[in-house]
Amino acid sequence: MDEKKVILMIDNEKEFSSLIKSFLEESCNYEAKVVPDGYNGIRMAEKIKPDLILLDVLMPAMNGFYILKQLKGNKETSSIPVIMVTAVHDIESRLRAEGLHCEGCIIKPVKLEDLRSKINEVLIR
Repeated sequence: MDEKKVILMIDNEKEFSSLIKSFLEESCNYEAKVVPDGYNGIRMAEKIKPDLILLDVLMPAMNGFYILKQLKGNKETSSIPVIMVTAVHDIESRLRAEGLHCEGCIIKPVKLEDLRSKINEVLIR
């Protein structure tokens, strides 16, 4: 039997994170970990080496672009695919995320089937 893929979610919105964690575990059969801030998100990514990271842009202290830059610049985490999950959806932000080697953006409010499709697309590559 295959091991479950692990998805790390870095997002400070507790209710949203809880909803997505439940969806990933119950409907998609992934193991989901949630961290509410960038510093601990980066440390967790180094520790558990998840198969994928879902990363919010708007967070206190460290924004998602800074976290993405740190993850992609670290040899321990640079190969982990990252999908930005954000309410920020202007073209400049999308281009900035792509320039930092993000695998895509999902706009909040999230359509769960769109999220599942994007995750499957990235993990099957």
